Amino acid sequence: MKRNRLSTYIVGFDRTIFLSYLALCLAGLVVMVDITSVQSSMAYFYRHLVFLGISATAAIFILYFFDLPKLRFTNTWLVYLAIVMLVWVLVKGSTIKGATRQIDFGLFSFQPSFFARIALVFFYANVLDKKQQLLRDTKNILHFPRSFPELTLLTAIVFALILVEKHLSAIIIGGMTLIGMLFYAGIRKRILLIILGLGLVSGLLIITKGDSFRMQRMKTYKKYSLFFPERDLSDSGDADYQVRESLTALTSGGFLGTGMARGRAKHYYLPEARTDYVFTIIGEETGYLGAMLVFLLHSTLFFASLKMANNQTDNYLKFLAAGMAMNIYCNVLVNTGVAMSILPPTGNTLPFISYGGSALLMDSIAVGVILNISAQRRVL
Repeated sequence: MKRNRLSTYIVGFDRTIFLSYLALCLAGLVVMVDITSVQSSMAYFYRHLVFLGISATAAIFILYFFDLPKLRFTNTWLVYLAIVMLVWVLVKGSTIKGATRQIDFGLFSFQPSFFARIALVFFYANVLDKKQQLLRDTKNILHFPRSFPELTLLTAIVFALILVEKHLSAIIIGGMTLIGMLFYAGIRKRILLIILGLGLVSGLLIITKGDSFRMQRMKTYKKYSLFFPERDLSDSGDADYQVRESLTALTSGGFLGTGMARGRAKHYYLPEARTDYVFTIIGEETGYLGAMLVFLLHSTLFFASLKMANNQTDNYLKFLAAGMAMNIYCNVLVNTGVAMSILPPTGNTLPFISYGGSALLMDSIAVGVILNISAQRRVL
């Protein structure tokens, strides 16, 4: 198929990235069948199958029909669109479990925070390419906002809106991705460390001074985290239930797992088994071996994408590919870290595995962009 019908057509693309994506999507289907088969309806599996079909089609369409360099002029408008959508959520969005994060369209719902993360990656890649030398020459953190006012202002607006929606995990993953892109583009290490420190301080203030449920999650984390060996579990209650059940299921899996027929957590013992804690189900039923295989597939996709990005001569495409890969992999690290109580509990899905239309679509679009950049083209 042609990328530009007048000039070039695609003769190949990175098979490692594509096969990793395909394997993860197939693994997600198997996990969804496994979880929904013990519940009253298979509706979640069928919906996931439809989401996957739409998402994979979007990835292939982007691979073959998008001319990314020619579409650079839309990058700023993508961020503006994300801001409009985030405001729309606050005005017309659906509130679930105290958080207003999604727009309900009847047959499906959409979470703009996922789109906002992708839009920021496009935007950062464009600005960092145009101002790469300025980025490397910036020596003082006070000069950064003056040198990069567009990055500073638009990032602050997007993150502030997501914070009002009570979707802190999206800010964490988005922040990790954007800091990674700054590092990749060559920002001075001391500036990077200050930005990272400011982010950590802001996070602590949000947790300690914001909604009480976040502080409760930190208390739960301190109680069950591997990094706090001295802990008192005698007062475990309802607030600890999800973390406690996740660790119970993971440890019962052992090296080879209990097998799908003997899995316990999916029988409503573990809330959010289809989404936030799907890695726990994998660990319980397929053991360390199966969980590590899924993690290695994600890691293969990331490092193959990063290797491909390093080989690009166009800095815009290089930063874009690396940013998309970081956006996916940071999500993986947070999700698996939460499941193992390495990180405090926070709601986010496991890319290509968890149930959820918005996340699957946006992650697939990211893969489509990466594959597009990796494509080998022949001039007609």
